[in-house]
Amino acid sequence: MATDSQPPFSNYREGLAVVWRSLIVNVALAALKMSVGVFARSQALVADGLHSLADLAGDIAALLGLKIAEKPGDENHPYGHHKFASLACLFVAVLLLGFCALLIVNSIHNLQAHAGEAPASAALWVALAAMMVKEIFYRYASREARRLKLRVLTANALDHRADALASLLVVAAIAVTRFGGARWAFLDKATGLLLGGYLAAFGMKILWQSCADLLDTAPGPEMINDLREHILAVSGAVAYHQFRTRRIGDLYEVDLHLQVDPQLTVEAGHDIASRVKKAILEKHPEVVAVLVHLEPASIAHLKDAGVHGSKL
Repeated sequence: MATDSQPPFSNYREGLAVVWRSLIVNVALAALKMSVGVFARSQALVADGLHSLADLAGDIAALLGLKIAEKPGDENHPYGHHKFASLACLFVAVLLLGFCALLIVNSIHNLQAHAGEAPASAALWVALAAMMVKEIFYRYASREARRLKLRVLTANALDHRADALASLLVVAAIAVTRFGGARWAFLDKATGLLLGGYLAAFGMKILWQSCADLLDTAPGPEMINDLREHILAVSGAVAYHQFRTRRIGDLYEVDLHLQVDPQLTVEAGHDIASRVKKAILEKHPEVVAVLVHLEPASIAHLKDAGVHGSKL
């Protein structure tokens, strides 16, 4: 049996830079939305500002998760700290769901109060500006998430898209209230209910993905098949079975039983196993470790169940 692993995943450091930029934007937008929302008498804009404030806590969690995840293994964590990235996503999801609950309760309370005045035009312009900024950051974070293959950045990008859509709801509510007259003033407060429900669904999606990662759920069939195609392409690899892979944070671990000619020496078999591991690690930098259990490709060891592409 032999193992091999990659050096620390350097993409974490680039991911940290992306989250830092997100944090700075969320600080500025939260302050702007809440201050203008109070001044312009817009409950919807204040609620949107509180959402940006919640995003700030999520950014901090993502920063901590990525920072800890890049640490190498130690005595207490011999397999590394990669799952801290998934733990950070889980925290972001719980935080977002808690915010949604408070937002819905607050919106119901505001709706039970008097309708109030229509928001000032400043609220409309701030909501429009926030929507454009968040859409730009969604596209930026999505591109970086695909390039760096970091699920934390994917969650961060989706959060920016949720913000952009939330700001669109705010724009619509304020515009109708401004131009439709005082009888439509309740829409500004009702937007909090719609925003809370939408963001809750988004939070549940992140929560589900985070729990799946922490429970060692296998990746999708496309990823598994992509990993498998590098095994029998190596000269000397006859067959394999018990192929397994799991997520550990934003990375993957792979293990399999590789079968080779039983007449080979141990050293020759080990060389084939090393070349299989090298092929997987070179083609998939997101794979952090590969474990190969070597077996002879004899009738006694070849198995109908779980054997893929036997050359015998």
